[in-house]
Amino acid sequence: MTGFATAFGEITLVLFTTLAPSGAAAYLIMGLPVLTGRATGEDARRLNRLTCLPLLIAMAGLIASATHLGNPANALYVFTGAGRSPLSTEVCCAVAFLALAGIFWLYSFAEEPRRWLQRALLGAIDVAIVAFVAAVAYAYDVDTIITWSLPLVPVALVLNALVGGPLIALVGFAAARWAAPWRLLVALSAVAAVANAAVYVVLGGDLAPLANELASVTRLVPSYLAWVAAFAVLVFAGVAVAWRTGRHAAGGKEGAGQMGAAGPASAAPADIGTSAPATAKATAEVGTKATVEATDKVAVCFSRRAGRRVVAGYSTAALLALAGVFIMRFVFYMTHLTLGLGV
Repeated sequence: MTGFATAFGEITLVLFTTLAPSGAAAYLIMGLPVLTGRATGEDARRLNRLTCLPLLIAMAGLIASATHLGNPANALYVFTGAGRSPLSTEVCCAVAFLALAGIFWLYSFAEEPRRWLQRALLGAIDVAIVAFVAAVAYAYDVDTIITWSLPLVPVALVLNALVGGPLIALVGFAAARWAAPWRLLVALSAVAAVANAAVYVVLGGDLAPLANELASVTRLVPSYLAWVAAFAVLVFAGVAVAWRTGRHAAGGKEGAGQMGAAGPASAAPADIGTSAPATAKATAEVGTKATVEATDKVAVCFSRRAGRRVVAGYSTAALLALAGVFIMRFVFYMTHLTLGLGV
């Protein structure tokens, strides 16, 4: 007897707890340049519009969890338990976050959006995000489920969000062509990954002796440490890919800048001549202009190709990290063990 059947039966909640917290954390990170005033004008417009990326990821997780209700009409009853039921509080926080984020995204298409209103909306969204992630983390703290009512369980989920969120944010920043502090974001994901792996190892020690009259955790989740190892391999592979992508992107920008700077200078003729200075000068200007235009076209093509490679690299990193998080969320539902005669 193992917990595979239980986890597969809760696969929609596995997807929800994998995608939604990371998407919410990525949204918060992507909004910081606009919230702090570092991004203005067209840069802010691109960032605001591309917040749809983490928003869609979070929405995908929420939609997956809604299918767990069986009958969609039951969703209306969820809101009546807000404050009393942890699950209802979780859903209400999610709806508040998604509603505010949707309004903000639509407002980003205004011809002359007011900066103070955008900042106010972003501040409210960030508060909703923090409340949402905290609500998800503590929604499963149920006394009757002895394997979930442990102090490190909510800590693990918060760290999951900090592992995937920065990498998803890097995808959005790259697509928006915003020079994000990629080293800081990759380092944040790496530190969270180390802490997350350590928490899972310690949590495994807390789970091992737990059992009831029908089953034990060691039977429900055989080879727990192997699952943790798979998590670590995937997550650190994602961090490594993100670091490599950032290094290549930084090198590519430097190369493009050098190419653009050297182009016009190298196009100047070596010997203009002295017998017809006016003609020689006109010829030099025409040649220089043509060379500058050709160089600009090459730089633009190079930038677009490099940009697509950067987005693809960060996307790969985020997918690897989310795959690792998915594994341990699956294990979490495998450990479902209640008090008394039940699993």
